[in-house]
Amino acid sequence: METWLILSLTAVIYIIVVKFLGLIERAESPAIYHANSTFVHRLLEACPMLKEPYVPTFLWGKSGHLQTATYAKVGRFNAPRPVGERFSYIMPDGATCTFDVFEPTASHPSGEDYTVCVVPGIANNSEKAYIRTFVDYAQSNGFRLAVLNHLGSLPNVPLTSPRIFTYGDTEEYSVMVDHMREKFPHSGFISVGFSMGANIIVKYLGEEPKRQNMFLCGVSVCQGYDITKATDVLHEWENCRRLYNFMMAQNMLMQIRRNSSMLFGDQARTYWRSRNKEPITYNVDKIMNSTSLVHLDEHLTHKMIRSRSCEDFYKECSCASHIKKIHLPLLLLNAGDDHLIPKKYNLTPHEYAKEAPNALYVLTKHGGHLGFFEGGLLVPNTVSWMDKAVISYTNAVIETRKLSQADM
Repeated sequence: METWLILSLTAVIYIIVVKFLGLIERAESPAIYHANSTFVHRLLEACPMLKEPYVPTFLWGKSGHLQTATYAKVGRFNAPRPVGERFSYIMPDGATCTFDVFEPTASHPSGEDYTVCVVPGIANNSEKAYIRTFVDYAQSNGFRLAVLNHLGSLPNVPLTSPRIFTYGDTEEYSVMVDHMREKFPHSGFISVGFSMGANIIVKYLGEEPKRQNMFLCGVSVCQGYDITKATDVLHEWENCRRLYNFMMAQNMLMQIRRNSSMLFGDQARTYWRSRNKEPITYNVDKIMNSTSLVHLDEHLTHKMIRSRSCEDFYKECSCASHIKKIHLPLLLLNAGDDHLIPKKYNLTPHEYAKEAPNALYVLTKHGGHLGFFEGGLLVPNTVSWMDKAVISYTNAVIETRKLSQADM
């Protein structure tokens, strides 16, 4: 009996230490995929941190689940609260687009003016802890930032049309970029997106290639690239993906409930009457009982934008069909232990980076989904490896472009 108990405890400790926490795993440098161009080699020389090991927080940082869960529940430890100015625009359909602008708190090392246009992840906005931390860090490194607030995500900004944000809508981002370019015409612009927001910025840059002329580079962090594949994967039980899917759907439902009158209630009916149009017909019970993002898309989202089917909606939203039209420097960053987006499905960035002379696909061993916590035994640093990587890459692009122009 005593031997059995010892063996059982040993097995439990082994599972926790080795399988779940990964304490005996070694920190490794990211895998980097590229087309072997001169520009990319210069870029990597100017951005050495991408070639150095990413060392997660010691006790739990090698667990993709704990990285993801900590990001989802905490965002960042001791996250700062940068102060910005909020702008509002009324879209053609009456929707109120809002974004926040944060001025730099230090001069950029180059002495020049740069602006980062940010799209947060699903259901997120400028008030989320991970966004606040990135904004504060970028400000301190000499960057101005504009952060898009997804429609319906701000508790104190109600919807003014029967439309909430979608995975691939680039209209609001376009409004924000145009505003910033008009206000700061001599600034250099950088496009950055996180998770769903990364899909939006890549789609934005690719669907109308002339837009790329306005930017120095783009950065995509933790996106799935092809929404059809991503939604199929999220219904798998492997690595708790179905549970993650359920939790994200519940988060979406909170925002839908808060805006239900404008989406499909009395306010919606008033809206459609004022435009002499028939309201969209929804099964509200099925919407409210949804247990996955796919269910919400079937019962609400694809109907909301009047797409013929969920399949068509996913194709319309995905950046996968646009990414090959992007020629400007583009960093595609994912984590190998991001269980929401398994690396075996990331063929799009891998194939693109092998052909595009200005692209980098960087795959870290650890980091989870938008975690990338580092430092400390138990409590990590406020600023994550992800925050540092985005700014280091951006500065490397600025430096490399100057060197390339000097050679001409």
